[in-house]
Amino acid sequence: MQARWVLMITLLAIGLAACASGPSDAALAEGRVPVSTTTTEPPPEGIVVVRIEGGRFRPSNLKLDLDEAWIVEWRHEDDPEREYVLEARKGEFTSPTLTTGDTFQVDFSELEPNIYRYFSFLGNNRVPGSIDTRPEQ
Repeated sequence: MQARWVLMITLLAIGLAACASGPSDAALAEGRVPVSTTTTEPPPEGIVVVRIEGGRFRPSNLKLDLDEAWIVEWRHEDDPEREYVLEARKGEFTSPTLTTGDTFQVDFSELEPNIYRYFSFLGNNRVPGSIDTRPEQ
């Protein structure tokens, strides 16, 4: 009976420790960005976030209602070894080189409503995405 209590307390302590984990003190002191981040805060009004993770854009095809949101922000949340440069197929925008933790924004209210296809390369693989800003038909 006593062994069960010890086992239950041990499992509870392990569970609580796992829930309270975070970046190490060394990572915080060096100001390193965590490899994976999560947030419960929504983006500011007018901004839609596209996450770059797992070698792809999430979402990769975005329908943007310019009355509700007009800025797209790409957030690099992928492996620290991977770098991305986003390029619109017709040259409407090009990002700087994005490394883990970097963001890039485009204000689509300044562009004509259209389908904007963009891409990045991951090695020799082309990673595609699109933003559709046309009004509903």
